[in-house]
Amino acid sequence: MITLKSAENVLKEVYLGVVADQINTKTSPLFSKIRRTSRNIVGKKIHVVAPIGVNGGIMAGEETSVLPDGVGAPYLSLTAELKNLFGRFEISDKAVRASSTDVGSFVNLIQDNMDTLLKASMFNLSRMIYGDGSGLLATVSDASGKVVLSSVNGIAPGMYVDVYGSDDNLKIENAYVESVDTATKEIKLAFSKDASVASEDKIYVHGSKDNEIIGLKGIVKNNDTLYGVDRSVYNVMNANNVSALGSEAFDEEYVQSFIDDLEAKGTVVNFINTSYALKRLYQKYLTVNKKNIEYTTLDDGTKVITHLGTPIVPTNQIDDGECYFLNTDDLVFYELGDWKWLEDESGRILKQNPNKASFAATLVKYTELICHKPSGIAHVTGIKTTYGE
Repeated sequence: MITLKSAENVLKEVYLGVVADQINTKTSPLFSKIRRTSRNIVGKKIHVVAPIGVNGGIMAGEETSVLPDGVGAPYLSLTAELKNLFGRFEISDKAVRASSTDVGSFVNLIQDNMDTLLKASMFNLSRMIYGDGSGLLATVSDASGKVVLSSVNGIAPGMYVDVYGSDDNLKIENAYVESVDTATKEIKLAFSKDASVASEDKIYVHGSKDNEIIGLKGIVKNNDTLYGVDRSVYNVMNANNVSALGSEAFDEEYVQSFIDDLEAKGTVVNFINTSYALKRLYQKYLTVNKKNIEYTTLDDGTKVITHLGTPIVPTNQIDDGECYFLNTDDLVFYELGDWKWLEDESGRILKQNPNKASFAATLVKYTELICHKPSGIAHVTGIKTTYGE
C-alpha cells in the first residue's frame, strides 16, 4: 500500500535529482550558461573579491634597478544576501487515499504535481534573471473596466500576485491571475478584498517584493550601489547603457560595433541576448543580403543563429528594441547547495496544511546572481525593429 512515507521517499530519491537537473539546465539558455558555485558564502551572505585592475609588480628597468614594489591587483569586495527561493505543491488526502492501492495512479499523481511545480519554477527563474530584484511584473496602464498592463511577459494564469498603489503601499494581497491575454495585455484578477485596481498600480509576485534575485535589469540599473559598492566611485560597476538613435540598422556592422567596444575594454562577448523582434530582424538582414546564416546549438539544446560565431539568443523577457551583449563568464550563481526539499526535524517533507485535508511539499534554494564586472555588459534600448525603413 502506498503511504505518505513511501510518497516522501519517491520525492526524495527519484524526483529531487531530476527536478533540480531540469531547473538548472532547461530553465533558459542564459540560466544554463551561468556558472554555479557554493564558494565565498559566509553565513547568510556572499563575499566575493573582484579584481578591477592588473598586477602592479611590472616594470622594465636597468640590470641593477630596484625591483617593483607592487605585486597585487586592486580589487573590490562585493557582498550580497542570499535570496530565498521556494517552490510548493499540494496533494489532497483524498487523492492519496484513492491511489494508495494502485501504483500506476500514484505515480501519475506525483508526476502531474511535479510537472506543474517544475514548469512554474522554470518560468519564474527565467523571468527573475532578467529582472531587477524587486519582483515587479508590470505597471497597470489602464484599469477602466479591465486591467491592462505595461507587459504580460512575466505573468501567467495560476499565479498569485500582490497589487501596490503608486504610493508603494500594499492594496491587494494574494490575488489570483485567472487569465492573461497576450495580444491586448489584459489580465483578470480574483481577490476577496474590497478594493480596486487603478492606473499606475504595480503588480508583484505574491510575497516577493524586493526579495528576488538581482537579474540583468538590476545589474545595468542606474542606482547608487550594487553589491554594497558605490557605483559613482568605481566605474567598473556601471554597465554600458546605450539609447539607440532609432535610425541605425540592427545589422552586422551595428552588432560588431558593441562587441568591438567591449573587447577594447577587456571583455570578450560570448552571448548576445535579444528580443524575438531583433532576432528576426537580424535574420532578415542576412537573408536579404544573401549572407550565410550560421547556427549553433547551446548547452541546453537550443538552436540559434550567430553573429560571426557569437550566438544571438532571443527571449520574451526582453523588450522588442532591447539587446544585451554579455560575457557569461562574468556572471555567477552563488548558492548554499542545490535544490532541496524543506524538511522538519524528523525528516518529513509532506506536511498537512492547517485546516485543510491536503499535504504540501516545498522545494527550497538559497542563491544570488553576482556579476563580477558590470562594465563588461552593453545594454542597448530603443533599437529600430523594422527593416529598411
